[in-house]
Amino acid sequence: MNSQKTKVIFFLPSLSAGGAERVMSYIAQHINNQKYNVTLAVVGFEKDNAFEVHNIDVIYLNKPRVLTSLVDCIFLIKRLKPKIVISVLNLNTYMGFISILFPKCKFIGRIVNIGSVLKHHPEKSNRYFPSFLNKYGDKRLDYIICQSQDMYNDVLKHSGFKKSKLVVINNPITKSFDVKKNVSHQSPNRTYKFITVGSLERRKGHLRLLNVLSKLKNVNFQYTIIGKGSQKDTIFSKIKELNLEDKITHIPYTDKVAKFLSESDFFLQGSFVEGFPNALIETCAVGTPAIAFEAPGGINEIIQDNVNGFIANSEEDFKNKIDKALSKAWDPQIVHDSVFKKYNSNTILEKYESLFDSCITK
Repeated sequence: MNSQKTKVIFFLPSLSAGGAERVMSYIAQHINNQKYNVTLAVVGFEKDNAFEVHNIDVIYLNKPRVLTSLVDCIFLIKRLKPKIVISVLNLNTYMGFISILFPKCKFIGRIVNIGSVLKHHPEKSNRYFPSFLNKYGDKRLDYIICQSQDMYNDVLKHSGFKKSKLVVINNPITKSFDVKKNVSHQSPNRTYKFITVGSLERRKGHLRLLNVLSKLKNVNFQYTIIGKGSQKDTIFSKIKELNLEDKITHIPYTDKVAKFLSESDFFLQGSFVEGFPNALIETCAVGTPAIAFEAPGGINEIIQDNVNGFIANSEEDFKNKIDKALSKAWDPQIVHDSVFKKYNSNTILEKYESLFDSCITK
């Protein structure tokens, strides 16, 4: 029976606590195992895992960097003889070059950012790959998965890929979320609970969220920030400058994000750019509405005005949207349904299977 299945290798840099790692390992575990024989290949080490993987073969290459794993990747592909190889993050470029050695195998890369916008919000990295080699490697891939329509448009405009190579597949809701109960927002003297989940990096826009919160009048609130990153000191200096220290709770990491989202009244997103924000989908999945700055990366696909939140185009508009949100009676079930009908796991898995099937038939 196994020999009749299509062999697929998912390549990930690690199973650390990142959105790309979580989504791709989820797809690998839940894709139809009657049709596909899946192996998950992890460049890094098992000791670094932030979550467990079940019901599929996992191979750890035990390499500290992607660059040092390339020979191992080549030998693994040669040994397993997959029909499809799918990769993510900086593995995409390398897999593009490796594809030259395996002309009968289809190579798929899943990108996670909108490059033309992200370059204006650079982050520290010890990786360097010349841009011309990056583009050449990526163009060797048979398909590129874009997480949002914004990402698709950006790749089409700036990267020179053929339309036939691009496909939009959104991130799935990867857990079964319990929808929270209705809560009245109009209680007198109520303390509202705001929350943001995301890495503490410039592109996530924490500073402008803090500016907005400092201008709220006659609103009692507590603000929880979940995440860690290189901008922690800058963010906490801003918190001190704005005299918000007694209103802020910082949690570097937790595996109970859904619990915190459910216990919050509103999710606040300050990002200047996204790929397709998992935390935004998940907050709606538990029934907590969101207020987000207008930015490329699927935000306008997820948020439906006055249904599951609001999108703001400036700091002043964001403040006004918070005031408007506080005066509205939100129905958690409606907020949940707004994302579940589009991004439930079955719907997204079917799109991956459709892509894999097209790889086989070509």
